[in-house]
Amino acid sequence: MQELFQKNTTAQVAIILATLALLWTGPLASPEPMAPPSGHAPLYSLLYALHIPPFLATFSAMLLTLLGGFLLNLVLVDAKMVAQRTLLPTLLYLVFMSSASHTLTPLLLVSLLSIALIRMLLLHSSLLTISSDKICGANAIIAVCSMLYLPSLALLATYLLVAVNYRLYGWRDWAVALLGLLAPYLLLWAVLTLKGGLMANLAATADGFGDLTLTLGPFSTLQALANIVLIAAAIIAIAMTLNKLSENTVVWQKNATTLLLPIISGLVMLLYAQLFPANMQLFALPLAFCGTHALLLGSKTLYRRRNDWRPWARSSALAATIIAAYLC
Repeated sequence: MQELFQKNTTAQVAIILATLALLWTGPLASPEPMAPPSGHAPLYSLLYALHIPPFLATFSAMLLTLLGGFLLNLVLVDAKMVAQRTLLPTLLYLVFMSSASHTLTPLLLVSLLSIALIRMLLLHSSLLTISSDKICGANAIIAVCSMLYLPSLALLATYLLVAVNYRLYGWRDWAVALLGLLAPYLLLWAVLTLKGGLMANLAATADGFGDLTLTLGPFSTLQALANIVLIAAAIIAIAMTLNKLSENTVVWQKNATTLLLPIISGLVMLLYAQLFPANMQLFALPLAFCGTHALLLGSKTLYRRRNDWRPWARSSALAATIIAAYLC
């Protein structure tokens, strides 16, 4: 697997397309309608009002999921966080995103925007900081995400922890971040003021923050076991990545931390969704990164030992993860 996912691009594309067919053929044959808005979501409500046909909603979700995987792959390669020729992040993003839903949802759109957010926050030099325009842009993306799915305002926790990691303590950094966060909302509030719906919007927003569900969704025994497999795979991948942080450069460590921090935001958003089966779309981005390093770690000589079981274990783990996503 080490050689396959680092050198053989043709085989990687074939595996991705086969996985795509496995996970999406059934949903395309029996398409789901577009998911209704979850709580107060003005931007997503506009999209929902278009009454997109179920097949188009499912087909669009499949294409957006695949697109998100490739964009994430490009972001990770550009930041030198994964090997240049590997497409494993695309495959893992596709698997985790396809495990929970097969139609257009607020979380699907938030996940795509989160890739742009992470791109803004990753370091590309040894300065160990980011520019003011990226600070502003990152917070503007968070604001737009919250208009699609209000609990995604938890992504602000990701930015704040990144700011601490990058030592963005200056008053200008905080001012630019606040302006970026407020800019989309000021535009929305201006439109609502003209339409006379500002107070209703503010009230709905306030109610949304207190709408904690903490519920268990309907599931079969097989679905529960599959979800547990995905959760276990996620925990193992995160632990393996954390264990290897100190072996890399400072820039790599800080970028890896930035890629891991959306897990915190995902856990907060999980409180506003069903607790189990856990929606793995909340963690698809960091798990695609962690899973890649968990599956590809190891020296070249490791795979020349005939009796070494670890390559087979990693290949089996990847296959089990794909099957679990299918069963979910």
